[in-house]
Amino acid sequence: MPSRKRKPLVYIHRLEWNPYEYYMNEENEKLLQSFAEVRNDGNVREPMTHEALVERLRGVEAILSLNGSRAPEITREVLEEVGTVRVAAVSHWWGDLSAKAAEAWRQAGVEVIDASDACNQAVGEWALGAIIAGLRRFDEFDRRMKSGEKWPSWRGVAGQLNGATVGLVAVGRTGRWLLRYLKPFDCRVIAYDPYMKKKEAKELGIELVDLPTLLRTADAISLHAPVTPETTGMIGRKELAMIRDGALLVNSARAALLDNDAFRDEMKKGRFRAYIDVFQPEPPPEDDVLRTLNNIVMTPHVAGTTDAMYHRCGQMAIQAIRDYLERA
Repeated sequence: MPSRKRKPLVYIHRLEWNPYEYYMNEENEKLLQSFAEVRNDGNVREPMTHEALVERLRGVEAILSLNGSRAPEITREVLEEVGTVRVAAVSHWWGDLSAKAAEAWRQAGVEVIDASDACNQAVGEWALGAIIAGLRRFDEFDRRMKSGEKWPSWRGVAGQLNGATVGLVAVGRTGRWLLRYLKPFDCRVIAYDPYMKKKEAKELGIELVDLPTLLRTADAISLHAPVTPETTGMIGRKELAMIRDGALLVNSARAALLDNDAFRDEMKKGRFRAYIDVFQPEPPPEDDVLRTLNNIVMTPHVAGTTDAMYHRCGQMAIQAIRDYLERA
């Protein structure tokens, strides 16, 4: 009787902040177990020593990194001592922490797969919703009707995405998802991205412009740049003054892209409106002037946070591991 082929051993390392169950629902558990043996430390809360990690990773071929915040605990030295890990998939990229771990793992000869696109999809969807709701002024009409105004006498004050000009500040992974979501609408998309080639922009159906042109032209401006020394405070007092009256500013990226004080001063003027999901600091102080203004809609850093996003993050990472192991 032929022997049954041994399933590869997959290790799930510990998480922080987000519980294991967020990523691993019953469906994802079954998917992983369908092709792998599982060694699961997802609910471990205490830091793990080098020796403990080496022991836990003995014989492991793949790492499922559900939340990259604790990934750096698995060092290059750990992986080199273990010697069997071939691939690691990160389901929820955690900024510099995930990047630090990924570099160390690659140095140890491990293939690292960023399988976190479900989060980018969710943020892109939030940005689309913010653009539609902001241009159509849902919040303003809701507030007026709930404050005692029986029926607004003139209702043609809202904008519309169809026919509008949308400006993307950077066209990275989240920006590309938003671009995809904008496709069904008859809108013009312009972008400021100094790293994008004109040929690629043409293929994507967008027009590259400089930042001042974008700020002065767009009906809706959506920020998607990463935080770097070059982009920190890139939308400052001068740039905010360029935004035309009645426009909409959307930020689902990072608060550091905006000059904090200049942004608050400009919003107090009421010239344009904003949908903001990220703040500096988080949460914003209770006496933050933004909490008092009717021309801004605030959400508490939830653009990428949905039940579906967590489950899809887990699913994408599991599938990435499966595909890799089947190819190898």
